[in-house]
Amino acid sequence: MTVIKRSQKDTTSDLITAIDVLIPLLRDQKEDDAIGVLALAAKTLRSAKPQSAEHRQAVADVVDAFEGDHELISYTFQRDNGTQWTEVEELSQASARVLSLARRMQ
Repeated sequence: MTVIKRSQKDTTSDLITAIDVLIPLLRDQKEDDAIGVLALAAKTLRSAKPQSAEHRQAVADVVDAFEGDHELISYTFQRDNGTQWTEVEELSQASARVLSLARRMQ
């Protein structure tokens, strides 16, 4: 198996894209406070230099949105509801992707 190392810039870009996918799904769940945190983090990630204090804080804010008061981690749990792809599975996949990328960047 070959392991391909990704650059910090690529991972940041992937995290921003993943946040942009997750936000509309959270809007349907009425997670307005968490959306504000994630949107601000994505904005900071777009403008901050990788490994700067602002960049690291934005990544920490994303992880905190999942593990802290907003408890977005509950959306990452898979639910076995049969064979149909539903919004629940889409939300689970999107939230797990955001959390995984943010943890990788810490």
